[in-house]
Amino acid sequence: MAMSLASSVATKGERPKIKLTVHEEHQSPQESEEANEDMAYEQVFERIITLLEKSSSKYFDQRQARDVIAAVAHRVVHGGTETEPMNIYPGHTQGLDKLDVLSQFAPLHNHRAVQVIKFCLKALPGAYQILCFDTLFHSTLPEHIYTYPLTAPSIPPPIPLRKYGAHGLSYAYILRTTAKHLNKREDELNLIVAHLGSGASVCAIKDGKSIDTSMGLTPLEGIVGGTRTGSIDPVLIFHHTPSASETVDFNGFPVAKGEMIMNKEGGIQAVCGTSNFGSITSQLSTSHAHRLAYDIFLDRLLNYVGAYLLKILGSASPPPPLHGIVFSGGIGEKSAELRADVGKHLAWLGCSVDDRANREGAARRDSPVAEITTRESRVKMFVCLTDEETQSAAMALETIKEKDH
Repeated sequence: MAMSLASSVATKGERPKIKLTVHEEHQSPQESEEANEDMAYEQVFERIITLLEKSSSKYFDQRQARDVIAAVAHRVVHGGTETEPMNIYPGHTQGLDKLDVLSQFAPLHNHRAVQVIKFCLKALPGAYQILCFDTLFHSTLPEHIYTYPLTAPSIPPPIPLRKYGAHGLSYAYILRTTAKHLNKREDELNLIVAHLGSGASVCAIKDGKSIDTSMGLTPLEGIVGGTRTGSIDPVLIFHHTPSASETVDFNGFPVAKGEMIMNKEGGIQAVCGTSNFGSITSQLSTSHAHRLAYDIFLDRLLNYVGAYLLKILGSASPPPPLHGIVFSGGIGEKSAELRADVGKHLAWLGCSVDDRANREGAARRDSPVAEITTRESRVKMFVCLTDEETQSAAMALETIKEKDH
């Protein structure tokens, strides 16, 4: 398996860097790195392929990577009404135009994703480009959950204006690995999963299916994020920014100024000056602004955890089992303090956090799920190291197998 990370590309004042790690059975990982001040966004994937071919991997000793790679799995945030991964290859690229149109619903993500797919088509013309959408996992949302109570728009939009959710690849991976950890089938599992990072969301999973999630038509709805406001009074932005409806450019894509501000100038960073959650928790006792940012994040998280507890436990009599509350994402995996505070708010339900287990969390990829509550706790809580890349690869492999049949 090869993993590559490109950072600081097209970022003002930063030096673009590519890091490639090749994992082979019974061998230590091989790492290579390249930094180039002049590297443009469209050059990144070509440079990754070149680094891969220069590696000592046995797969490329006599062959070129572009002749060996059969498929590239892409995480795409918004897939609209798509209900399965999309397969793109030369001569069959019609779906890309639709996805670019959907960039208006995920302006920070989709347009860039479409650009990367086009780069991959050029660099690897013989490979399938498998598009794995974050919205797929939420295709099971009930109609009364995904419907917004608003009259139909006068100009038909490219997709219905409804809740689609996000972070679906993470939720699918967490469901699969938690089911394995608990020795249960995915379709019998009831979970509340909190994917908490710079972008944060919560999902209610009943019988292995998403029944509600905090993000909506766009990733802006729901919990406060690092720089996202999350759900606020929709009229507020017009008082904050009277020109909110004007269009601005974001990486070559037109976006409403108000949407840009709520995505990039809000969140906990707007409250305390940083979106680094570790920095925030380290200054809770010395900085009012950092304490306020933390309390806001915890409060918004509890709003959804509490609601989803009702939706799962109150869905039948007697109540169905809740198999666990799972924390994931950069904040969910690392912030023992946040997890402990959620547990304290659930003490009335019999939740009891194991302090030592909570501090240790889940630290190993070979065992990505760790329980952080005591044996006696009536509400179980877990930490799961999510892996959207592995989930995307698994979905891509399944898509290729289905095509071959």
